[in-house]
Amino acid sequence: MTELSLLFADVAPDIQEAIRDLGWHKPTPVQEAAIPKMRAGGDLIVQAQTGSGKTGAFGIPLIEAIDTDLAETQAIVLLPTRELANQVAKELDQLGKYRGVRTLPIYGGVAYGPQLEGLEKGAHIVVGTPGRILDHLKNKRMDLGHTKVLVLDEADEMLSLGFWPDMKEIASYLPKERQSHLFSATMPERVRSLSRFFLSDPEDVTIDGDQAPQKIEHYYYVCAASEKEAVLCRILQYEDPESAIIFCNTKADVRFITAYLAKRDFNIDQISGDLPQSAREKAIAKIKAGKLRFLVATDVAARGIDISDLAYVINYTTSDSPEVYVHRTGRTGRAGKSGVAVSLVSGLDIGNFKHMQIVNGIKITEKKVPTERDIARRAKKRAKEREATSAEDEMNALRARAGRDLETLSLEEGRAGERADADESAAADAVAEKIDRFLPFVKKLAETDEGLRALAGICAAYQLDRAAPVPEAAKSAGESEQAAGEAEPEAPEPGSDEAIDAARADEAPAARSRRRRSGRRSSRDGRSGDQGDSKRGSGSEPRRRRRGGSGARRS
Repeated sequence: MTELSLLFADVAPDIQEAIRDLGWHKPTPVQEAAIPKMRAGGDLIVQAQTGSGKTGAFGIPLIEAIDTDLAETQAIVLLPTRELANQVAKELDQLGKYRGVRTLPIYGGVAYGPQLEGLEKGAHIVVGTPGRILDHLKNKRMDLGHTKVLVLDEADEMLSLGFWPDMKEIASYLPKERQSHLFSATMPERVRSLSRFFLSDPEDVTIDGDQAPQKIEHYYYVCAASEKEAVLCRILQYEDPESAIIFCNTKADVRFITAYLAKRDFNIDQISGDLPQSAREKAIAKIKAGKLRFLVATDVAARGIDISDLAYVINYTTSDSPEVYVHRTGRTGRAGKSGVAVSLVSGLDIGNFKHMQIVNGIKITEKKVPTERDIARRAKKRAKEREATSAEDEMNALRARAGRDLETLSLEEGRAGERADADESAAADAVAEKIDRFLPFVKKLAETDEGLRALAGICAAYQLDRAAPVPEAAKSAGESEQAAGEAEPEAPEPGSDEAIDAARADEAPAARSRRRRSGRRSSRDGRSGDQGDSKRGSGSEPRRRRRGGSGARRS
C-alpha cells in the first residue's frame, strides 16, 4: 500500500482510501496550508495559482465535516460556470464515495428532474452556479437551513458585478453561524472588500508563485488585427501542439475562428454561452480524452476547467483584465506539468498587454511570426524526429522478439535432446551461451561505421524474415507431408502372407484401371469410326445433288 504524507495520513481511513484512488500521495502547498486552518473552524481567503490543488484543499475538510446520518444539505460550493461545477462535483464525489457522502451538481441548461431527485434524497453537498440554485431556493425546492460551510470557488468572478445581486440573495438563505471560504487564483482589493459581506474575520492564505507547481512558457506575437487568423494558422502549423485551447473575447470570434480553421482541416470544435450544455460538455470531454486537438472558447472555459495534458493556451484576442490572463493561461501547465501560453497582440492592444505583465509579474517574450519557409523546415525536422523515434521503437520490439525466439529455440533443443534440465533456467543459460558466442564478433563490427551498418543490416534482415508471411503453398505442402507421415502404416515383412495380400490388393486396382482405359479406347475408336462414316455418307449425297442440280440448270 502506498505511504501517504503526514497530513493525508491524519484523515479518516475511508478518505485515505479515496485519496489513494485519486493518486494523491503528498499534499500541494495550498492543501498543506488550508486544510488544517479549515479544520480549526475559521473563515479563509485562499489565493493560489491555477492547477495548484485548490479543490482538494477545501474538498477534504468538507467531506470530513459531513454527517452522513443527516439527509440535509450541509455544505454548498458556488462557482461561476457549469463546466467547473460539474468538475468539482465529480472530485468531491470521489473523495466521499467510501463515506457515503452524496454530492449534487446544480446548474442551468439541463433538465430539472435529476436535480429535484437528488434534493429529495438529501444531497449532503451542493455544487452549483448561482442562477439555478437561486431558482430552487425561491421555489422552496432547496433548504439551506442545515448548511455549515460555504465555499466560493473562483471568488474574484463570483463577487464580480455580474454575480453580485444573486450572491447577496443566496446569502439571505444561509444560516448566520457557518464557515465561509474564498478560493481563487487572483484576489483584487475589490474582491477583498466585498468578501466582508460573507466572511467574518477571515485569515489570509497566499501561496507564492514560486511555490506553485506550474511550468509555463509565455510568449507573444505582434501582428495586424486584420491578419490575426492567418498568423494563428501559421503558429499552429509551426508549433504543431498536441492540444490547445484558443481563447476569444466574443462569441462571434469563436464562431469565425472555428470555421476558418475547420476549412483548413484542423481537428477543432468550440464552446461558448450560445451552445447547449450537452454540446459544451461533449466538446470538453473530447479534448480531455485526446479525441480533439483544438478547442475555441470564450472565457466560459477559462474558469477552473482541468485538462491535465493540455499543451498550449493561445490568446487570439487579449483581455482588458489582467486577472483573465492568469485564468486563461492556467488551463495549461497543471499539476507540475509544463505548458506554453501564446498571445496574438495587435498594435492597439500592446499598451494593455504590457500593463497586464506588470500587474501579474510575468515576463513575456516576443517572437517573430514564422514564415512559410520556417514552417517547412520545422515540418521536415519533425518528420526526421518521428522517423528516429519509430526506428527506436522498432529496435526495442525487435530485441524483445529476438529474446523470445532464442528462449523458444533453446527449449526446443532441450526437448529434442531429451535433456532433463529443459526448463526456464536452463533455457536462459542456453540463450546466454549463444549470445556470448557472437559477442566478440559484434564488438569487432561495432568499432567501424561499416561494421555498424552491417549490424543494422542484420537487424533489418531478421525483422523482414520474421515479418514475412509463410506462403500458403508451402504451408499446405508441409501440412500434407506431416499428415502423410502420421498416416503411413508400418510395412509388412517380404514373403509374408500380409505382403502377398498387400501385393494382390495393389495389383487389383491397377488391373481394373487398365481394363477401364482399354474399354474407353475401344469405345472411342468405335464411335469415331461410326461418326466418320456418317459424316462421309451425309456429306457425299448433298454434293451429288448439288452437281445434278447445276447440270440441270446448264441444260
